[in-house]
Amino acid sequence: MKLYCLVDNNTVTEGPLPLSPALSTLSDFELLDLGWYYAECIRPESFVDRTEVMNLQFDIQPRKVICMFTKREKTQEELDAQNTVKQQEVENDKTSRLSYAETFMTSEEFSQLSEEMQSAWNIYVQTVTNTITEGLGDDIWDVGFPSIPIDTESVLP
Repeated sequence: MKLYCLVDNNTVTEGPLPLSPALSTLSDFELLDLGWYYAECIRPESFVDRTEVMNLQFDIQPRKVICMFTKREKTQEELDAQNTVKQQEVENDKTSRLSYAETFMTSEEFSQLSEEMQSAWNIYVQTVTNTITEGLGDDIWDVGFPSIPIDTESVLP
């Protein structure tokens, strides 16, 4: 897929991105007249979103724009901010799981489950409750929760 950049006053204002359907019918020369330059993208061989930041630099040439993606390691401040966001997501997930379990375990449907399934739900809630989600730093990315217990007897024929 070809990518293009919109150039205005020798500055890239959009892109690199694929053309809209309306623009995709035009030739590269017609696109140049409208300010859309073919984008030649140069990317690093690898990129780790969790620990690296991608920067984009443009070299505007007469018939194309060279888009050079460079990467750098995230600063400790960036990593800490990212971990804070992830910790909030994990905490919200934990709260949501416990709220759902509390609602389900007080329902008529739960009371009709076998003792084995009710026990599985109790174990599930205890495991989620005991999962540490605070003060983990980079280890917050390794937090996982168990799957909700499924009553295979009522699901399977």
